[in-house]
This record gives sequence, C-alpha cells and structure tokens, in this order.
Amino acid sequence: MAWEMAFPIVLILTLFISAFIVLTKHQAHMKAQRNLPDRSDYLAAVGDDRACKKCGATETAEHGLNGREDNVRIVTCASCQALLYQFKREQAAD
Repeated sequence: MAWEMAFPIVLILTLFISAFIVLTKHQAHMKAQRNLPDRSDYLAAVGDDRACKKCGATETAEHGLNGREDNVRIVTCASCQALLYQFKREQAAD
C-alpha cells in the first residue's frame, strides 16, 4: 500500500529533476554562446590558419543565436561542433 502511494510522487519528482537538469544544461550552452569572442578578436588570436582549436578542421557552420533569422550569428566547427566566435550580420537595406 505504501509503494502505491509513493510511486506517483517518485515519478513526479524524477520528471521535475530531469527537466531541471535539461534546462540548466541549455542555459549553460546559451550563456557560452553569448560569451563567445567577436570575429575580429577570434581571428586576431588564432592567426592566419583559422583552424579549430579542438580538432584542427577549417570548415565552419553558422546559425543564429536566438533563431534562424537572427542577426547575431554563432560560428561553430563543422566537424566537432566546437563554439568558435560570433559576429553580427549586416542588415540588407530595404
């Protein structure tokens, strides 16, 4: 009888703790993206080779900080997904 009462409570606590862990990891990832160096600072520190510090690859991929059409772009390594730098995309004149 006690297990029948405790099981829903344990299940709900597990759900809340799991959600808390997922949200905490997501917030840490977003904070790391916001704290990335600017493109000019990154390229000045890395030099002419522009290789990833983690794996040495030169291919990059970019995405928006808050969405697909965001002007703040985050550049990552295409092979290992390491965060590299950020830059602000120029808006097209209408």
